[in-house]
Amino acid sequence: MNQLVDRVEIEQVLFRYARAVDRLDYEAIRDCYFPEAIDIHGGYQGPVDGLVEDIRRRHATIDSSQHFISNVLIEFTGEHSADVESYCLCYLRQMPEAGAPDQKLAIIRCRYVDRFERRGGRWRIADRVVVFDEVREQRIVDNLDSGWVRSRRDATDPVYRS
Repeated sequence: MNQLVDRVEIEQVLFRYARAVDRLDYEAIRDCYFPEAIDIHGGYQGPVDGLVEDIRRRHATIDSSQHFISNVLIEFTGEHSADVESYCLCYLRQMPEAGAPDQKLAIIRCRYVDRFERRGGRWRIADRVVVFDEVREQRIVDNLDSGWVRSRRDATDPVYRS
């Protein structure tokens, strides 16, 4: 067992999850979990397929999403299992209401408390509990220059360019 390689692989799952949610790549979200994994995620509690549908519903009105993962602590509990705690800072911006000059931004501080397993040579989330510390909301005006490249929440985002 090479724990350094395993640590990198586990961190990559966390980072791929963040990208998948931010780009609304539902299959990539699903791929971070084992099919029978249970996620306790705010108002949702259940298997990954339901989590994907919950994210699809909750994010339908969010036009910008960023999840920052940090402070990843990995404690191996066996050759193919690990308990992982990571901090997450989320910025979720709601679409503006018609004609409104501003829009709502939610800033969420939370932690992912995960059980990871390696099966078939791949690390994935076996179970997750999202522990919330704070949710703040504020009204903002997006002053992004119209000539700059804007992020997109789908496969047209520049990260998917070949």
